[in-house]
Amino acid sequence: MYSGSAFLKPAPAIRRIEERATDCLKRCLRKLRISEIPLPVPVDDWIEGPLGIRFGIADLSHLGADVVGAAFIKDREILVSEGIVSQEPRYRFTCAHELGHMALHQDVRNTFHETDTGRFSRFQPYERQADRFAAAFLMPVPLLVRELFRVCDQYRLRQRECIVELMMDTPESAWLWKKRFLPALTRSFGVSLTATLHRFQDIRLQDGKSFLLPEHLEKLLRPGLPDEDFAAMRIVDGVPRRLAGKEA
Repeated sequence: MYSGSAFLKPAPAIRRIEERATDCLKRCLRKLRISEIPLPVPVDDWIEGPLGIRFGIADLSHLGADVVGAAFIKDREILVSEGIVSQEPRYRFTCAHELGHMALHQDVRNTFHETDTGRFSRFQPYERQADRFAAAFLMPVPLLVRELFRVCDQYRLRQRECIVELMMDTPESAWLWKKRFLPALTRSFGVSLTATLHRFQDIRLQDGKSFLLPEHLEKLLRPGLPDEDFAAMRIVDGVPRRLAGKEA
């Protein structure tokens, strides 16, 4: 059985971003005098509360037609568009993205305006960094590991075999992700399917290998399900198996 987050770690390329997100989370815990991070992370409350940043929901159309969030570094203020408040994953990620600019880019410029087109595939490096900060803040590695184990227990899956299967590019892996793990993880962390999958691509095993290969990520992000493979899938002795003929 895996223990804690010992078998997973952030990719070296995002270590600085990961450290800043972790520092923000630890500061919130200290100021609130609590020992555990609640899920989903109350990002908007923590921005305005323990982190001491002014926070508001506003009409941001004057900043641009597609602007959903803004960070004003010197004024220590974050604004999120009123148009996305009802879309919880989008709203929460935007809050955390703007917090990322506050934590990472104080010496870059005073104002950042965010559009949410092309998340995780942005060409602007500061926006990509803020996306990764948001993912790290909302989905800390130790809690991701804990939730992976919890899903295994919930569905009576064998932990080692099923977590290893998640790293494979197989029909069994796709079924586990789409039918078991993604619904549970997106609900627990209050984030989108896309944000969850990209977060796992940024996580490494102790030997440096990616938890989620790029080609597997691309397949999991495609809409629709492989109906024939999925219809034949059953849990047998705690692992998914494709059964054929009368067995299925």
